[in-house]
Amino acid sequence: MRKLKGKVALVTGSGRRKGIGSVCARSLAEAGASVVVTDIDTSFSDFPNYKVGAGNELEDVAGDIRSLGGEALPLFADISDPESVEALVKRAKEAFGRIDILVNNAGCSPGPAPLAQFSLDAWNKTLAVNLTGTFLCCREVTPLMIEKGGGKIVNISSRAARRGALWMHAYSASKAGMLGLTSSMALELAPFNICVNAILPGDIETELKQWGLEMEAQVKGTSVQALKEEIAGATPLGRLGTPEDVAALVTFLSSPDSDYLTGEVINISGGHGLGNATSRPKF
Repeated sequence: MRKLKGKVALVTGSGRRKGIGSVCARSLAEAGASVVVTDIDTSFSDFPNYKVGAGNELEDVAGDIRSLGGEALPLFADISDPESVEALVKRAKEAFGRIDILVNNAGCSPGPAPLAQFSLDAWNKTLAVNLTGTFLCCREVTPLMIEKGGGKIVNISSRAARRGALWMHAYSASKAGMLGLTSSMALELAPFNICVNAILPGDIETELKQWGLEMEAQVKGTSVQALKEEIAGATPLGRLGTPEDVAALVTFLSSPDSDYLTGEVINISGGHGLGNATSRPKF
């Protein structure tokens, strides 16, 4: 059932074909929404080795959606720049007349390092994208939602918001900040029929996750495969997550099925943290 027919969704950080954002965009399109896909079209000059954005794939993401019979508009934007966000939302409104769904997926974590070596540039860049960027997108989009009588905002945070992540101080802090922002916006926007929720993905198999595991394997003197097996072993469901797992939850939170959910924080991590499911009982 196309429960989002007639709705318009904006998904940030959706320019990487195998990333969480693009898979969320496709899932929303399959549910009937017209989708604005957006990503940054340049690399971080101060962090040349960081896999930021995928501007060369953005049109391909839009093409994938169109091939499914959906409607997609690819737009470049830097969500850490207020003027860029303003232009992005203005262009989306010109094209579709409305924005009903905002998925704040864009994020980064350049320059992970021990605390004593963590650079201020890496700290500032991470908060500018992950936290300030989320705020800017919400600030620009919510007036359009209020005008149309409601909407859905889904903030993609991280398990690191609550549990931290080794050497990823700015990332963990920014993702925790998103949870506070989610709560305050949910409280303010509820009278306007705007639901604001956050999700906490765990270990999801993406290109960026692969890059992170490669760095971790190098530091620890092990292999990426060994790290994946370690993660799977600590996850009751016995595997890493997929972008499709996350997209299914995002689509639910964007649909009328979640109309009585707001201010919630939902883990999607295969039960990670519950303990080890080391054996399967026989029934």
